[in-house]
Amino acid sequence: MTASGIQRIPLQYVHGCVVASIQIDLTPDVLRQFRADLLARVQASEAEGVIFDVSGIEILDLEDFDALRQTMVMAEIMGARSILSGLKPGVVSALIDLGADPEGVNAVLNLDDAFQLLDGTQAVPAEPEDRYDDGQEYDSNTGQE
Repeated sequence: MTASGIQRIPLQYVHGCVVASIQIDLTPDVLRQFRADLLARVQASEAEGVIFDVSGIEILDLEDFDALRQTMVMAEIMGARSILSGLKPGVVSALIDLGADPEGVNAVLNLDDAFQLLDGTQAVPAEPEDRYDDGQEYDSNTGQE
């Protein structure tokens, strides 16, 4: 916490990038402090990337998502590639239902994938398999078994 009582989001410098582990409730004051801290850290460390680890967030409203997106864009303008990591299915579903614009957001499932993406070692996604989870095959062109 700062002297003003605002909780801070921890920032770590790992493998040439800043990792922000967001595990607290986001408020406008927390988001403002986070933006200032993050951009100062990007500049001071000359980070090539920023990973926004949101795996600890259970609820993310549209305003908070937009504030995170703006911060991601600011980091990108400073030269640090930004990646959102760890969004939970319910959070994604709610954001899309609320009309969130995911355009331009680089997102991955976990921190390992984020580091691989920043390193350029993440494999190209494979073509979808033509089978159900139970192994039964279907025709992806017609949707028929």
